[in-house]
Order: sequence, then C-alpha cells, then structure tokens
Amino acid sequence: MPKLTLLAIPMLVMAQAACADISIRFENAEHYTDLALSGAATPRVQADLLQQFEAHFRKLAGQYLPAGDSLDLAVEDIDMAGAFEPWQTPNATNTRFIRDLYYPRIKLNYRWYGPDGQIKAEKQEQISDLNYLMLQDSARYPNNDPLRYEKAMLDRWFADSFGKR
Repeated sequence: MPKLTLLAIPMLVMAQAACADISIRFENAEHYTDLALSGAATPRVQADLLQQFEAHFRKLAGQYLPAGDSLDLAVEDIDMAGAFEPWQTPNATNTRFIRDLYYPRIKLNYRWYGPDGQIKAEKQEQISDLNYLMLQDSARYPNNDPLRYEKAMLDRWFADSFGKR
C-alpha cells in the first residue's frame, strides 16, 4: 500500500469535494424580484450574475455535501441586498443603497439524495439574513463583489442545512 505524502492529502480532499453532485435550476429568472433591478440592465449582465450564483452553489455543495450525495436545487426567487433609491441621486440609476431594511432573500426548494438514491431531505425554504450588515462574514468577499452578502448568507445556510465535514 503506497504511503500518502503531504502533497497527496490536498488532492484527496479536492477529490472528495468534487464527488458531491448538484443540479441547479433558476426557475422563471426573468420574474425574480431583484435580478433586473440589480444594476443588471442587460441580459448579459443578468446571465453573469446567475453564473456567479451557480458557481457559488457548486462550490458550497463540494464543500458541505458528503461524498456520494447529490442535491437537486431549484431557485425560485432572488431578492438581493440593497435597493435602488432613484430619489437620492437621479443620475446614479445603477447605484444600490445598502440599508438594513433591504436584506437579501432567496427562495428555493431542494431534494437531497444519499449515495443510495434515497431522499435524505426535501424542503422549500426562504433564506434571508436580517442582520447582514452586522455580521462580519461578508468581509471574506471583496467589496466589489456584487453578491458578497448573498454569498455569506448562502455559506451559513449550507453549513446549517448540510453540516460541516
């Protein structure tokens, strides 16, 4: 039996993380509460935001789902942190004002399957973060990341829902 060297351990961890399978659907994204109002006036920018959400969901699935498990995730609505206040600065139409009353929310449903194909959990959830401005976990994402508050909220939700490895 070959010995595991220190260099092989990170590869083994990365291989385990890649074993989690996730399918993601953005249902009726054109009707999401906030996608078009996120400063994403063009379909290209909106598609980029959805790709960023998808990449983050995949990263978290690899980090938190046990090897061999799979997750079928359907996102039904996204209401991003902040909002536009055109009365504040009429020329800054794409400026999001981050205030505590404009907290992030994501409505989704999922089915979590074990390695044997049996359903471990099936839920519809409204994920929200009323304290998003008070928590420091969004600081791990750059200030210019348009999804920094949503990513921090999803980080906590994945850890709570699927447990840390």
